Amino acid sequence: MDDHKTDQENAELLDRPVQLALRLDSPLRGDVNNDRALMAYSLFGLSKDKVESLPTYDDGKVKIEVRAPRDVGVATIWDKSVLIYAVSLLREKMAEGKMGPEVGKLHFTTSDLQRIVGKTAGGSAYDKIEGALERLQGTQIKTNLEAGGEGESGAFSWISDYKLLYRRGKKDGERQVRGLTLVLSNWVVRAALGNNLLTYSEDYFALKPIEKRLYEIARAHLGHGNAFWMALEPLRKRVGSDNDLRKFKNALGPVLQADRIPGYGVRIVETAEYKELMTARGATIARVLNADLPVIFWRKDAGEPESWIDIPRVEFDEVV
Repeated sequence: MDDHKTDQENAELLDRPVQLALRLDSPLRGDVNNDRALMAYSLFGLSKDKVESLPTYDDGKVKIEVRAPRDVGVATIWDKSVLIYAVSLLREKMAEGKMGPEVGKLHFTTSDLQRIVGKTAGGSAYDKIEGALERLQGTQIKTNLEAGGEGESGAFSWISDYKLLYRRGKKDGERQVRGLTLVLSNWVVRAALGNNLLTYSEDYFALKPIEKRLYEIARAHLGHGNAFWMALEPLRKRVGSDNDLRKFKNALGPVLQADRIPGYGVRIVETAEYKELMTARGATIARVLNADLPVIFWRKDAGEPESWIDIPRVEFDEVV
C-alpha cells in the first residue's frame, strides 16, 4: 500500500462523525525502531498460551520480572509488534516536530499497522487487536533496566490506556476495527525518545518467535564489530525460553539450519568441536556442559569467523 492511498484512507476515517476529533499519526513513513534494551532482553512471552508470569531474568546486573492477571495473560511477542509500531510512530512524530501536549498518545489506523507488521490468519481482526492491547495494558514489568538514561523503582505497563474505533458490518453485524487510540506508558515514552533506538529489518515481522529473538539479540550487541559469542545457557535466558536447556538446544537446531535470520548468521559450537579446539590450546577437558557451549553470532556480509575463541564474548550488556 502506497502512502497516497493510505492518506486517502485516513481522510475517510476522519470524515466519520465518531472520529472528527482525531488527527491520525499514521501512516508510518520511516524506519521501524525500538529501544535497544527491549531488543537485548526478553520481556514478552514466546507462546500464545495464556500465562500469568514469565521466568524471572537475573544475570547479576539486570533483573526483569513480568506478570499479569491470570485471565489476561502476559503480553506476547506478537503483541510486541504493536508496541514496536507505536514506538516508531512516536519517534517519527518527534523527528517531524509534531509532539503534542500528550506525548505518548497516538491515533492510527489498523490498516497501516497491518501494512507494517503483517496480518495474522484466523479469528476476527477486532478480537486479535483488542486482545493484544488488553495484554499490553495488563502486563506489569518490574525491572532495573533504564529507559532514555533514566530508571525508576516500581512496576509499569506497556500502555496505560487504549480505545478501539469500529463499525458494524452491514451483512453480519460483526465489529470491524478501523482505528485505535493508545497511550504509551512513561517508561516506554522515555525509551522511544532516547538515544538508544535501533532499526529493524523489514523481514523481522515474518519471523518465528525464536528467530525474532535471535535477530534482536544479534542487532542489539553487534555495533561496530562483526561477530560475538554467548554461552548457550545465558542465551536461553535472553531468548526467554522456559524450556530446559536440552529442549532449548534441540529447538534451536532446525531454526539455525533454516538460516532465516535477516542479516545475521548463528551457529552452536558442538561438544566435539569445543573439546578439539580447547585441547589444541593446551587445556585439559574432562567434560563439556551444554550450558557452556558457545553460540556464535556474525554479520552475514562479513562472513562467519574462523573460530569463536578469538571473537568477543557477550556476558551482560556489551556492544561489540
